[in-house]
Amino acid sequence: MIKTPSLLSAAVLAALAGMAATAHAHKQPAGMTESTTKAFNEDAAVQTRAGRFAADGRAITLFEPSFTARVGTPEAMAREFLAARVEQLGLKNDPSVLTKMYERNDEAFHVVRFSQTLDGVPVYGSDIAVSVTPDGKVIFVSSELRPNVAHVATTASRSAADLRSTVVQAFGLPAARDEVAPTLVVYADTQPTRLAWQYQLRDSAKVGSWEVVADAATGEILASRNTEYYVDGTGTVFDPDPLTSARATYGSGAGQLTDANDADSLGLTAQLKNVTLRDITLASGVYRLEGPWARCEDWQAPLGGVNDCPTPATADFSASRASQLFEGPHVYHLIDKQMRYLNQTLGVTVVPNTVAGGVRFDPHGFNGADNSSFTAATDRLTFGEGGVDDAEDSDVVIHELGHGLHDWVTNGGLSQVEGLSEGVGDYFANSYNRSTGYWTPSDPQWFWMFQWDGHNQYWSGRVTNWHIGHSWPSNLGSPAPHTPGQYWASCNLVAWVAIGRDKMDKAMLRGLAMTSGSSNQQVAAQAVITAAATMGSAQGYTPADIAAIGNAYNTSCTYAVTVPQSDIIFQNGFDS
Repeated sequence: MIKTPSLLSAAVLAALAGMAATAHAHKQPAGMTESTTKAFNEDAAVQTRAGRFAADGRAITLFEPSFTARVGTPEAMAREFLAARVEQLGLKNDPSVLTKMYERNDEAFHVVRFSQTLDGVPVYGSDIAVSVTPDGKVIFVSSELRPNVAHVATTASRSAADLRSTVVQAFGLPAARDEVAPTLVVYADTQPTRLAWQYQLRDSAKVGSWEVVADAATGEILASRNTEYYVDGTGTVFDPDPLTSARATYGSGAGQLTDANDADSLGLTAQLKNVTLRDITLASGVYRLEGPWARCEDWQAPLGGVNDCPTPATADFSASRASQLFEGPHVYHLIDKQMRYLNQTLGVTVVPNTVAGGVRFDPHGFNGADNSSFTAATDRLTFGEGGVDDAEDSDVVIHELGHGLHDWVTNGGLSQVEGLSEGVGDYFANSYNRSTGYWTPSDPQWFWMFQWDGHNQYWSGRVTNWHIGHSWPSNLGSPAPHTPGQYWASCNLVAWVAIGRDKMDKAMLRGLAMTSGSSNQQVAAQAVITAAATMGSAQGYTPADIAAIGNAYNTSCTYAVTVPQSDIIFQNGFDS
């Protein structure tokens, strides 16, 4: 979630024209520009009910692969499919090999992900997700495979350290530090194929975490993108936010329900709730907001130490909302609660890719600016303080966490095409808010996003009935990605009303797990309904549920997905 002006000078932006950059934010302030650079396969030439195909005919997404492998391990069954479809996937005579990178068990099916490697060096951006059932049926394929890899020497003539000063100067971030160690990659997005270093950089003077790919011999910048996807003790929190629990609007109650520069008021204090902060850490005589599902860390200004991540001598973290001690426990509670719900109640494994021990968050970041973000390279959530403190609103917290969920289930393959990931964040935030039971469908706030942080003098917030008066693919609204993301959230929340939170949240995550970095909203919709139908009655999805999702996607919205038959998904249409 980013709410900042353009991060680079006009000269640098001009020099970087054509490079990939994506920023994901819950707000887009006046004057902020988003990159228009497209994902590698975003402009697929043909999209049909069978899938998406590039201009050269290679498959990018297969909705109906019509393939059954011999029963074996998920990897073996996926490899049998890949061997049979080499030409369809554009890999005929390709010198690279497909290396298994990740396998996800979603009970009714497995998602096996492969990447191209050349002499053991990964091909940048290449990824193919093959979703296969235990009986060998391949139900969905999403491919980012690069079709024109040429054989190049894979020993770098210059080290990443040797090239670093050249790269950061050329990119315009001379004070950048490395988020993680640089990696060697084969770059085939443009021709000729080149060996390159992939850097993850952050500059203390600029907001953003930048992935930069540079030629391993010359330091020439080949690509770049902003990877900031803006996104037991006791404590006092708002849950979900003070306006929702009061069933009130901003400024009501004789002005007691306003931010008032972070001051306490009788109205706000009345909405505080006492909660249990589960599984926090006791070490060296102090308690820390560090648990299996959430972890408070202070890495960004304002650097306040105990104010950001308090370390009291007792397990009581209670504070009034005016205190800087309030936001840390508040965010810990919300993330811990949502992650337990998804992983334990729903049984969907979704955890950070790069770190263990809970989702990292800084409750006071961006040097106090009105901004929040999810950073994929480090799996961190950062919350700003301008206007209403972002960390006080569950919609902001769970929206940013939603970017993480999207990134984690795809093993780093989050898509922002048509604002998809912004819509994912809005969906999960509104799903949580509705589940608390304060608003009803007859209330305007049932459809509001950012109940406390927005819909006030600071900014207008967003809505989740955006599908009314809009349609996919040409009438999603602008600017991207925030406005079109509302369509994705809205369509899925129509299905949420029909089948309930648990089933729709689970279908959302397991469907997204089958997608990749260039998947658009229609592709994601097909994946979600395919996942739900494949889970079937064994996991509580009735034929009526599948029909309801189909109605949401095809009647309330205009995705025109194929509606499979629950439990007999392959009998009529998929294997015919």
